Amino acid sequence: MPLPSVSIHGAKLCGCRSKRTQLPCNNPAAFGTKACRMHGAHKSRNVIRGADHPRYKNGERTKSSEENLRKSAIILLTLRDIGDHINLFNGDHTRGRKPTGYVKYDMNDPEQLALAILATLRDQESDK
Repeated sequence: MPLPSVSIHGAKLCGCRSKRTQLPCNNPAAFGTKACRMHGAHKSRNVIRGADHPRYKNGERTKSSEENLRKSAIILLTLRDIGDHINLFNGDHTRGRKPTGYVKYDMNDPEQLALAILATLRDQESDK
């Protein structure tokens, strides 16, 4: 028995047919698939991803661009920490959540300060 909202909202129908009656299923197809939930719609395998997805706008929020943004945010925060240590800035620290992978270095320790400077240089070289 089909769901009542199919004919009202104009959803795509399941493309499967019954073995016995050869009638179509008439249940709504799962998003991005041709089958309904009862005929094997697996979101993890069948959903359209990337540029073919109907809600795909542009490539601004891809995994690689998010990773590049995260790396540059880490570099900027480390440089901000170094600038705060030498009293270069006047004012509050940056606000908000720290990016994943950010390491807070102890700027009073010379080895940690050198590691912070090397981390910013190493990340800049890998982006090029």
